[in-house]
Amino acid sequence: MNFPFFFMIIYLIPFYYLTSKIASEKESKAREGMKMMGLTDSTYFLSWFILFGMIAILTSGLITICAFWIFKNVDMLIFFIFCLLYSLTLYGWSFTIVSFLPSKRSSGIAATLFHIISFYLSFLI
Repeated sequence: MNFPFFFMIIYLIPFYYLTSKIASEKESKAREGMKMMGLTDSTYFLSWFILFGMIAILTSGLITICAFWIFKNVDMLIFFIFCLLYSLTLYGWSFTIVSFLPSKRSSGIAATLFHIISFYLSFLI
């Protein structure tokens, strides 16, 4: 019964990390400097996707290993894919939140609140 709450808390950490790093990069205008040096948008988003993809695979793998003893009748490959896809949705949400909020602090707070509120809204649905 407590697993969904812990699942949300586990994914809150990488979500906050990615959102705060993207927001701090936006504040320092590092992306604009890299664009002047020849960085393309696809390369920029691919670099963040690779970084967060490694974090997502590691987190999903650890959750799957821990869930092996909890969910004995569940196919662990499907559970791993579920965890990975859930984590990758947070990648898109982090860019969405940072595009609307100007600072690192406000983006981090909004990301945390969004994640927690959406978790509790799922119980209503």
